[in-house]
Amino acid sequence: MEKMSWEIPLFDEEEKNRRHAAILELMEFRKIDCLVIPGMHANYGANRANIRYVSNYAQWFDDEYITFPLKGEPRLYAWSSAHYDWAKRISWIPVKQSSEVDYIGDMIEEIKKLGIETGTLGIVDDRIMPLKTYLGLRKGLPHAEFVDATDILLTIRLAKSPKELEFVRKSAEIADIGFKAMLEVAEVGVKDVDVWTACESAMIRAGAEPPSFSLYVSGPWREKGIGFTYGPMNRVLEKGDVVYNEITPSFGGYWVQLCRPISLGEPTDEFKRAYDLQMEVYDMVVEEMKPGNTQGNIRQKAKEIAEKKGWFLKIVLQHMGLQITERIPLNTIFRPGMYFVNHPWTEYPLESPEFGGHIIGDTIIVTENAAERLTKIPSEIHIK
Repeated sequence: MEKMSWEIPLFDEEEKNRRHAAILELMEFRKIDCLVIPGMHANYGANRANIRYVSNYAQWFDDEYITFPLKGEPRLYAWSSAHYDWAKRISWIPVKQSSEVDYIGDMIEEIKKLGIETGTLGIVDDRIMPLKTYLGLRKGLPHAEFVDATDILLTIRLAKSPKELEFVRKSAEIADIGFKAMLEVAEVGVKDVDVWTACESAMIRAGAEPPSFSLYVSGPWREKGIGFTYGPMNRVLEKGDVVYNEITPSFGGYWVQLCRPISLGEPTDEFKRAYDLQMEVYDMVVEEMKPGNTQGNIRQKAKEIAEKKGWFLKIVLQHMGLQITERIPLNTIFRPGMYFVNHPWTEYPLESPEFGGHIIGDTIIVTENAAERLTKIPSEIHIK
């Protein structure tokens, strides 16, 4: 893993060539003349995933773009002189500093220079591109055909290369470090904010990109409601509380999650039953997470397990990568190199849920054989 001066892990030329060749293959198949790839530092940086995948550059403010033609040289459009100065050091592709942030004019000029102003332009993806940019491109390129090409990069990014999986495993090591720091600090009389801060600080020191997308809540099982909030409160932990968490660091852009409950004192029987249910689903997922299976099949089995015990099942698997949640169709067939968070989300009661969420969860890679669990923290209720 090569690094630059501020410790952002980088990929090599071989990885660049693999990615770019795969993109060009799908572009040719789809008859797309040029991809227009927007990115911005939203959702903890996850919305810059496509720019990062194509260029090796990770932006940290505002929207920036790439034009990636089928024939010709791709180009990255940077937001300011400071961004340009950094991007040109680490980007795989040539960088242009847009004059007065005129991305629209610069991209139109480049597309015309390539002679494809009447061609097919693929937007990757339209959830991220601002309306102003899209309308500006349509106005400046009135004879071009604009299509949604989000699936091109999402499809290529589904299965990670061995080099990408090195980053994923490192991220999982960092999640373990974060939980250990949280477990050490969590005590009756300690403030929520101190527990959460200990976890985040330990992960950043271990190499996580700040901030982590770590969800956290504490309190009695029934009183916490459904789900988690981002970040802590100033409440003081009490005996009988359970600390719930989704510890979610990113190393080199690759996200993982770890969920482990910490109980301050013996947990209630109700909580133990919820934990046992989620472990039953969790174990089924590990067994079923093999090439050829699908998320939809696993979800249906998990739903049946939960409903037999009166619980509503919301989520089982969360596909991850350069985005915290990479939303793929439920019938996408598993193949080696894909990785997910196995974290059953159950809510109670079945008919009108009042409380619930994740209790247990791990990041797991699909392999040719058995699923590979990355995090090393024991799958148990950690009682203090």
